[in-house]
Amino acid sequence: MKSNSTLFVHQTAKTVLITSVALALLLPPGLAAADSISVSSNTSVTQVSTQSAAPATTTKSEADPAKVKFTQEQAIAKLKELFPSLKDATVNNVQLGSNQSYPAPANQMIWHIQWQVQEGNMGYGFSSEVDAINGDIINTYLSFSQEKNESYYPPKVSQTQALEIAKTFVAKAASSVKSSELQLNENVGYSYFSESLFGPVQYGYNFSILKNGIPSGSDSINIVVDGNGTVTQFSKSSQGLEYPSAQPKITLEQAQKQFAEQFDVGLFYIPIYKNGKPNNWILGWRPIDQSLYPIDALTGKRIDYEGKESVSTSVVYSEVAKSKDVFQARNSSTELSAKEAAQLVEKVAYIPADRKLISQTLRNDYQDSERKIWQLYWGSNGNDRYIGAGFPEQSSAEIDAKTGEVLQYQVQAYGAIQDKKKEEPAPAGGKKLSEAEAKVKALSIINSLYPQASQKLKLVEYGDNSSLTSDGSGYGYQFIRYHQGIPVSDSTITVSLDLYGRLTSYMGNRISGIDGITLSPDATISKKEALESYKPKYQTKLKYTQVGGYNTYSNYVAPKVKLVYDTTFDESNGLNQVLDAATGKWVAVYDYLGQQDAQLSATDIKGHAAERELSELVNHHVITPDADGKVNPDQEITVGDWLSYLAKASSPNFTNYYNNNERKTVAGVKPENSYYDAVIFAADRKWINKDESLQVESKLTREQLAVHLANFLKYNKLTAYLDKDVTVSQFSDSSAINNKGAVALVVKLGLLKDDNGKFNPQQNVTKALAASVIMKLVELQGKTDQIIGQ
Repeated sequence: MKSNSTLFVHQTAKTVLITSVALALLLPPGLAAADSISVSSNTSVTQVSTQSAAPATTTKSEADPAKVKFTQEQAIAKLKELFPSLKDATVNNVQLGSNQSYPAPANQMIWHIQWQVQEGNMGYGFSSEVDAINGDIINTYLSFSQEKNESYYPPKVSQTQALEIAKTFVAKAASSVKSSELQLNENVGYSYFSESLFGPVQYGYNFSILKNGIPSGSDSINIVVDGNGTVTQFSKSSQGLEYPSAQPKITLEQAQKQFAEQFDVGLFYIPIYKNGKPNNWILGWRPIDQSLYPIDALTGKRIDYEGKESVSTSVVYSEVAKSKDVFQARNSSTELSAKEAAQLVEKVAYIPADRKLISQTLRNDYQDSERKIWQLYWGSNGNDRYIGAGFPEQSSAEIDAKTGEVLQYQVQAYGAIQDKKKEEPAPAGGKKLSEAEAKVKALSIINSLYPQASQKLKLVEYGDNSSLTSDGSGYGYQFIRYHQGIPVSDSTITVSLDLYGRLTSYMGNRISGIDGITLSPDATISKKEALESYKPKYQTKLKYTQVGGYNTYSNYVAPKVKLVYDTTFDESNGLNQVLDAATGKWVAVYDYLGQQDAQLSATDIKGHAAERELSELVNHHVITPDADGKVNPDQEITVGDWLSYLAKASSPNFTNYYNNNERKTVAGVKPENSYYDAVIFAADRKWINKDESLQVESKLTREQLAVHLANFLKYNKLTAYLDKDVTVSQFSDSSAINNKGAVALVVKLGLLKDDNGKFNPQQNVTKALAASVIMKLVELQGKTDQIIGQ
């Protein structure tokens, strides 16, 4: 019998888990968990008795005031000592333990402290957490007003100096952790230098905490230090999980041998993501997920991501026979109503009898911004107050508002904890299905839900393994999308049935563009060559790892720690790389915050007059070297290039802001234009007029650059008063300058200068000049009346 997670193949599940972790690490560590803005100014502090003695640790999901060793007063005082900027904040609320999230944290012996900052009529808040047993800081994210106009560049402390500050701070903030137990993670995505050129400089570091001398994949510390040397964010894992023995039962050599014998790769069409969306495809070799499962060092058996034993078997892709009931898209120009969408779900899925429709939202699809979907929730009386808050007793669905396709369904929207899972009543007159009957039912359901399922999908099977879920509560099946006889990576559908054949979960990755793949299905690189390329890139190490801690098939899998031998892929040349089956080159699957080109360095700027400026823009991923490492510094740029540079310098992740918005023509630029995201970003910030017709493909001239700079700095009105300024009239070619005020402004600010008494207004701007101007803008921060880059 296979476990639930065995149903995820070809790194699908692992990719989901890794992506979640990667996002958390690539963002400032406290950002993802930061509290929302608050305008309340009421203050209430919950007083808690702390008189009784307490054991050193607790993992029970209940807060016990009698066990407190580090009082709330001590916690507040420690936070104020470590974060001097808290002198401007007041304590809004203090609570021991928390039941505001689902599932409730295992370690409830934590002080949750709410801070409030009031500035005139505006107020905002954030939170801190402190261990009530040992006094360690668990989490603090200082969210003070960003309306400051300061000089950030060059930073007062270097990245090396910031690291020493971070280590010193950790020793004070988490005194239970010895310095010898800290291990800095230096891989891409763990330690980072703030990507944005405009605004505060930030250095982020991630430390693994050694347990019994072994690196832990569960316990870690994240810390952010700004360019002034001030710690602004700190987080330390606090789940309180138990660690097994550090003495392995099998040797490293035995684990390495097992990995080498069982490692396998498969040929797939693989999407290459840019800004979170597939924008290209390759035919590539990538590891089969089961062959990367860790080996339990205490049993010598492979385990899956729930920690259950996994039997490695060959994967078989079976045809999906066409059934009588197949999906038929609506043929209507109008959108479904919420009631009609709900009826489509209720027709095919099991919704507990005590639940009614409590929420309906029509929105853009997160995975495809061109698609409108209904987001529906069913719940029992009273829990309409908890929609989206992780409340478990809810069913959820997403339905295409035009076609009527049910895109996803879960009988438990947030997963039910196994030991608290309520057994649903049997249907009237229903009988439990055998595995053979359940498979027939699953095939019928996938035909009724997925367009052209029999032509586009195949059933993933694992030899003699059972489809019965690991807890025995139902059956689970996985289907994978096929194109031109090749499976499509990251494009899977999972179907879960209860023992009576009722649909309890229908989930999948909705990747657009599959039907448009025109790549040949024939690989130039053989499987043998792919294996030879992959194997040297893996290293087997002994470590502690966390399994569980996420939802699968509408169940929540509790986290626990295992001692394992795990494989580590060499990511020195980039994250998440796969082997192109046509070229034999390594290709990065994701390009998040510039990670795809993180290791590229410019090869053609050495000795250039703008070498320093170009290097800074390359380091911050504003300008990306080509495959040969060339920047081409003297290459002329377009208007669209300039807006893209500014957008990246202001917010490297800017393209993700608009994925789910309705995409309309802006400034004459259509959504399909490659510069569209930069244009809409610039229009939102009034760097350009959204109603003008912008020629983004045309070469940018020096005079146009002057006008763009005046708009970017929000001084475009001021330029009218500089129209007759002597700064311009002294140029020998002043008569050729139309926007004299804009030119006067940028020359006075030192952003542009003359060339032998000429301004050369119609001369095209090069990458080198653009880099020099951007770095002058960076250095101008704090010296203008407006905040630069906002």
